[in-house]
Amino acid sequence: MRLKQGDMMASMDIIPAAKLNDMKKVSEANTSSAKSLNGPWLLFVSESGFGKRVPLSSFRASPLNRVGLIGYKFSAEDRLAAVFVVGFSLSDDGESDEQVVLVSQSGTVNRIKVRDVSIQSRYARGVILMRLDHAGKIQSASLISATEAEPEEEAQAAAVHG
Repeated sequence: MRLKQGDMMASMDIIPAAKLNDMKKVSEANTSSAKSLNGPWLLFVSESGFGKRVPLSSFRASPLNRVGLIGYKFSAEDRLAAVFVVGFSLSDDGESDEQVVLVSQSGTVNRIKVRDVSIQSRYARGVILMRLDHAGKIQSASLISATEAEPEEEAQAAAVHG
């Protein structure tokens, strides 16, 4: 990827080839340009507490050494805190089982289900994921995969089987 003056690489993730092929089949079958309700999505989180999901199909694959596409519309004082590829593990209702944990500079922690973050276009600012103090920012964001068992679920399973 060719970066413009002042741009920096923020994040990188790998999409498994099998998932990419499945995604291409779904996008070919679904020719409308409306919001894709089927995953996977890119989950954007800004330092000011905003976030959104953008369908991964909104980003075309391009040859090496290209500039790329805009994925998030920032205000002048806002910056990117995290980007995650989400939606590879879906529940029975077709929504993502993953969760994101946000930590502010003041130490406030917020855990959000990815399914509760709205799907928007690449140019939208997003919705408020976490309300912050006047000068506060998101310090850290982590993705909790649905494949990781919850400690409570493990304890209940041990009690039932033990």
